[in-house]
Amino acid sequence: MIEIDGSLGEGGGQVLRTALSLSCITGSPFRIINIRKLRPKPGLRRQHLVSVLAAASIAGARVIGDTLGSTELIFCPGKVTPGEYTFAIDTAGATPLVLQTLIPPLLFTGMQSSLSVCGGTHVPFSPSWHYLAGVFAPTLALLGGSIELAIDSYGFYPKGGGKVRCRVKPAVRLVPLRAEHRGSLLRVSGCSAVGNLPRSIAERQRQAVLERLGSFQGDDVPLEIEIREVATSGQGTFLFLKGEYEHAVAGFTALGSRGKPAEIVGVEAADEFIRHHETGMPIDPHLADQLVPYLALAEGTSVLATSRITGHLETNLQISHSFLDIVANVSGRRDGPGTVRIMQAALKR
Repeated sequence: MIEIDGSLGEGGGQVLRTALSLSCITGSPFRIINIRKLRPKPGLRRQHLVSVLAAASIAGARVIGDTLGSTELIFCPGKVTPGEYTFAIDTAGATPLVLQTLIPPLLFTGMQSSLSVCGGTHVPFSPSWHYLAGVFAPTLALLGGSIELAIDSYGFYPKGGGKVRCRVKPAVRLVPLRAEHRGSLLRVSGCSAVGNLPRSIAERQRQAVLERLGSFQGDDVPLEIEIREVATSGQGTFLFLKGEYEHAVAGFTALGSRGKPAEIVGVEAADEFIRHHETGMPIDPHLADQLVPYLALAEGTSVLATSRITGHLETNLQISHSFLDIVANVSGRRDGPGTVRIMQAALKR
């Protein structure tokens, strides 16, 4: 039984989700205490409980402590079974985070699986669906993992109600990643969207980005932001930006909220992209931590240079080390640019 303190690192839900994924893959049971201890409302919230129940469903796991508010959990996995699965968060809880829990173990079942998850698709403290589809999925493909993503409806805070689908294709093995140089910036693209709100809000968001990133157009870099009115049961806005380089892709999402000017949404996304771009690093901060479990399972040495070393990145390295024999080195300081090397993963016996 692997013992995990949920207060380590950033002390949030990422500790639990990564532990669930790697437990299913390795077959190693774990006990976690202090779940989400460093959050304003510790313990399992609805989206975290759905991740637990979903992981238990695909792995036939025995679980103790799977109740709302629980701060301790025991998870004993069986064999991961491919198939067609449907899960509902019933709130604006993040569907991308549930998918991130389930994709790693389903990659290694030898057969294709299909997932359908209902909840939030563009919500705070989570990668957006656009980020998964535009940045995470193509990078995972470079490692040898293939997923196909589709969205049927959008879910915003607080109502949720979005629906996403993911097809996970079997991977024979994962290859290491060497992402040290990104090359020239080729294109900046994006989407400014509203759901059940005036189209003019999306147009203002887009205009704010164009004004903020005008200098890039002067360097002959195409800058294309499309306007969308999306299907949703609630209301919401977002702006997603994607920077495409010769050897890398990076993504950034800003969300609207009641009382928040549309121009601020556009500026937030643009400024996040600019901060990343100015470091010269290929991997954005969100992708860096999301890739850790996959690189820990890859055969060989991976190197990734990221524009910001985050608490999520350090947390995922710690949890991966609990389940896998890896050697990981991080050069650079927290919240600054840095390089991560992950070497020779093997299942612990």
